[in-house]
Amino acid sequence: MKKIFLIIIMLGLFVCASGAEEVTKIVAKVNNEVITAKDLDDYYKVLAYKTPGIVGANSGAAKEKEDALGKLIEDRLILAEAKKKELQIPSYFVNGQLSKMIESYPSREDFENSLLERGLTVTVLKERILGQFLMRQVIDIYVSSYISVSPQEVNKYYEEHKAEMNSPERYSLWISQSKDKNKIVEIAKTIREKGIIAAETEYSDSLVKLEASMSELKDEVAQMVRGLKEGEQSVKTLENVNCLVYLEKIIPPKPLTLEEAQENVRNIIWNDKFRKRFEEWVKQLKDKAVIKTYL
Repeated sequence: MKKIFLIIIMLGLFVCASGAEEVTKIVAKVNNEVITAKDLDDYYKVLAYKTPGIVGANSGAAKEKEDALGKLIEDRLILAEAKKKELQIPSYFVNGQLSKMIESYPSREDFENSLLERGLTVTVLKERILGQFLMRQVIDIYVSSYISVSPQEVNKYYEEHKAEMNSPERYSLWISQSKDKNKIVEIAKTIREKGIIAAETEYSDSLVKLEASMSELKDEVAQMVRGLKEGEQSVKTLENVNCLVYLEKIIPPKPLTLEEAQENVRNIIWNDKFRKRFEEWVKQLKDKAVIKTYL
């Protein structure tokens, strides 16, 4: 019995040692800084948490981990530049960002459960938020501050892409929301049997008219509008509130004047310049660094 017990203990120690070795395994070195398997795993989980489009954090796909390691190495290089500049971020900045994330969940418990499901902790998330703030500051210094867009560039781009400069498709909608489901059902029935004008007259205190593009609508409302034809309606319960959406008219895109398009054009040019300068700057950081990977 003692012999079996000792074997179990030895096996347990072996498993623990193997797990510890896996966690502390070095996957990369950036100058004198070591990146462990745990660093990469935490980073990958945060990426998956903040960017749902990334395949689940537990998939372990080699290509995904390799891409994540590349991003992590870039982040470490950028953070090293922030340290050289001795940049500081007040704790209330980080806590404020964390609070916004918590507020997007029904409760604090739901937020913490979402972290647990992905193997994350509040500490890891706060470290990532802090890192992002620091990177943003140093990127402003070395990249953003060098970018400008002249009126001549805006005019030139507009003339070259005038055919693409159109307003988005817009929707003329009637919306009603109420916790009283019977009321929404009655409004929907009135619209169906008597038309929207009669419904607006009868329920003027409940029906609101608006005109918006798809991007301007809340996601839940946008989902209701998609697929509707002119003169059709949709009724759904959204977060314990009953919602009715009636699509009166689809307003097709129209050509934009230079004045209407100039802000969007400026953003397009600015973003393109930013991307190019950022890539050049990061390449310079990599060229000056000693980087070794062991994946």
